Amino acid sequence: MDKIIEKALEGFEKEIGQDKLMVLATRNKEGVSARTVNIYTYEGCFYFVTEADSNKYEQISKNNSVALSIDAIQIRGIGTLLSHPLSDSNEQIIGYVQSGLPHHFDRYKGDPAMRLIKITPSYASFLSMETGNGYVIDYKNQTAMPIEHKM
Repeated sequence: MDKIIEKALEGFEKEIGQDKLMVLATRNKEGVSARTVNIYTYEGCFYFVTEADSNKYEQISKNNSVALSIDAIQIRGIGTLLSHPLSDSNEQIIGYVQSGLPHHFDRYKGDPAMRLIKITPSYASFLSMETGNGYVIDYKNQTAMPIEHKM
């Protein structure tokens, strides 16, 4: 991996952080839907929890192309439906998030309808609101291009 993509991914991870409210966009036959979700990050992917009978869960099951956005951050990617957040198959992800946010997922223990959704990014762009510097990241080709905006 070259130094530009490494620097871009490092800056992007810092800009996103953990436990971030972002707007999720999905698509169905009627058009695009957007709503706020609570994003967690793990190994370059983004995760959120929703109910198995929610519109976003159903829409992602039919069309897994999704987008996330907040401030000057835009992400396009592929949504993958996972099992209950506290199932054994999600142990590493939840353990990582819980190490920084203890007991954050305890509220889901008694709700069997809850599901974890993973978003694997294919494209991202971001600008630091402080500096006006950022990157456009192409995950498929593992490239990044610096961008600058006068603040």
